[in-house]
Amino acid sequence: MAYSNSKPQPTDKLRVSQNDILNNFIALKTTIDTNHVTFDMADTGKHKFISFPEQLADPALAVNEVQFYAKNSTLSTEAELFLRREDGTIYEITSAGKAVTGWTRLPSGILIKWGNTSATGLDTITLPVAATIPAFTTVYSIQLVPIAAGAVDADIAVRLVSFIAASFDVYCTARTTVADKLASFEYLAIGI
Repeated sequence: MAYSNSKPQPTDKLRVSQNDILNNFIALKTTIDTNHVTFDMADTGKHKFISFPEQLADPALAVNEVQFYAKNSTLSTEAELFLRREDGTIYEITSAGKAVTGWTRLPSGILIKWGNTSATGLDTITLPVAATIPAFTTVYSIQLVPIAAGAVDADIAVRLVSFIAASFDVYCTARTTVADKLASFEYLAIGI
């Protein structure tokens, strides 16, 4: 028998409703034991793991709440975890572009993009954006590291000139002479 929230009634006699009460206790224990440590263990009340059923849409948010939920991602096309803050801002926090040129979003909403490219002299590098790559609205910092083949000193210098949300300007030159030079480098951009 399934759980019955109408058992026992004040007029029920124990000998008649005992089986209903027992079934309710069994149903409650089964529910509590799902994904939790059972009643009689040292860690009673703790989760073994958390499962999130995939939502079709963002659930409604009540006042003074924060939500974690699973929903199909438009970025990865798989179920991902989402964080909805009290102000209603939603962050997809488990998808990422895990590649040489990639990205990830932290639960705080910070977006990080990385990659490697090359430039000569003064050049503009466009940060990747696509249906599966989120765009920055604001960039806080960009770090550049020159790449030299093997252990050879490539005599290159890469300098960040300026940046906006969609791109950044670099100047690539030789370290020891005044000349534009082809330079390969890695970048790390942090923003929202």
